[in-house]
Amino acid sequence: MNKPKNGDPAALEQLLRRHQVWIYNIAERSALDTDRTWLYYSGMYDPIAIALVHAAHRVEARLEEALAGVGLSIAKFEALSVLVSQDRPISLSELAEKLTCVRSNVTQLVDRLEADGLVKRADDPADRRAVRAEVTALGRKRHAAGAKVVHAVLQEVAKELSAVDPLVLKRALDAVQ
Repeated sequence: MNKPKNGDPAALEQLLRRHQVWIYNIAERSALDTDRTWLYYSGMYDPIAIALVHAAHRVEARLEEALAGVGLSIAKFEALSVLVSQDRPISLSELAEKLTCVRSNVTQLVDRLEADGLVKRADDPADRRAVRAEVTALGRKRHAAGAKVVHAVLQEVAKELSAVDPLVLKRALDAVQ
């Protein structure tokens, strides 16, 4: 199979047309996936869009499985990533903002991280009403183990996609708004 030249949209379109039957067959088989019926009864019944959504779910499942092996979930790993990168206790509101989720979700997530010994809560010296989250030594160790397995999964995905021109793939994915 010929690979499209870097940045050649016409070549990408030709490649996609050649694989349209293959992609359609994947989408047709995917229609049997009853967990995602919303996708098939929406205006998004496009084989490429469906293949993209399913690929994202498969990568997410692989990450969840790999992280479970080191005692984490994606949510826990992401929270630890923020706390490790900040290298200081941060408020739960700030953590929620950095994770782009609501504070009540972060409160429950920090509850679980604290129960696992990965995070500890500390009073905010500037505001008696506020609580800060701080990563523990065990949390740093678990985060490092998680980072290794995440890297391994992403390397596997990159290897699987190596037949596709990376610049064309990135441009196509960046076009999704």
